[in-house]
Amino acid sequence: MSTLLFVGLSMPSHASDAATIPLSARIAMLTEQLDSGGLRTQPDSDLQSLPALRIQIQRCDAYPYHDPTVTPSGAPQLVEDLRSGLETGLRCLAGQGPMGRLHPYHEYQAHRLLTLLENDRPKTLHCVADQMFATAIATSPGGTDFDDPLVRQLSLVEHPGILLDTYRLGGILSRKHDDETYRAFFHLEESEIQEHRNGQPLRPANLHRYKKRPALLFHETVHWLGHQHSAIYPDLTHLYETCCFGGSDYIDDEARNKDYQQTACAILRDDEIWSQSYKPYKQMRLWHLKGYDRLKPRMRSDYDS
Repeated sequence: MSTLLFVGLSMPSHASDAATIPLSARIAMLTEQLDSGGLRTQPDSDLQSLPALRIQIQRCDAYPYHDPTVTPSGAPQLVEDLRSGLETGLRCLAGQGPMGRLHPYHEYQAHRLLTLLENDRPKTLHCVADQMFATAIATSPGGTDFDDPLVRQLSLVEHPGILLDTYRLGGILSRKHDDETYRAFFHLEESEIQEHRNGQPLRPANLHRYKKRPALLFHETVHWLGHQHSAIYPDLTHLYETCCFGGSDYIDDEARNKDYQQTACAILRDDEIWSQSYKPYKQMRLWHLKGYDRLKPRMRSDYDS
């Protein structure tokens, strides 16, 4: 069993400061501390916190779905989804999940993410409603470019932070489109447009309600390490979500999802490409030559919604 230097998490009093513990034990200790029973609410504030891990949750009473037909679960459900996502994702990267051992590079990513979660830096999960056309976004250690279309939203949280839009999670139609978009793209009648703008927001059948929320949250925490989406370099966040969580939330067919999961895991085991992790140009060429860059477009062509 592999061991890594243990950093930042409180150890039992009899343990040596220099002790090393198995990665599996670090994961177990982390998930044990991700207990919604430990949530604390600050008086006269919309902030709740999980002091054990310096996690703060802002304005998430409507989580997961900003939908009047569904009773919101709020911050306790968000903590449970985060716990489930981190436990599944970290175990997968450490080679302890159902998909078996991956390349050691990914075990190192698990170590990096654990170290970030174990340290004393505040981590913020902030919910918004109908403020962005993304389900969730995360900060990056490199900061946000001023020309990023989501720079205003990302300014709401310090790094490491995640923004979740409860409208997008719930598959609820944004109120921010113009009337012509509602008519031409969503095929709404005038009465429906008026209802949507002035009454309860609509949830058209062709909009997606996100179900694999633990997978989404793990995906976003991986962005905290600096991994970004890319068409020319390995898209680690997409590969991790696909391999570790059984395919895509946007594909309902189990057989197709199983095929994509196995493909993503096979890519994550490929020694040739991950041994070049610190040689970006060589890795980029291998990513293209092996056809790995076609996985994500193939999956998108199979999306149900």
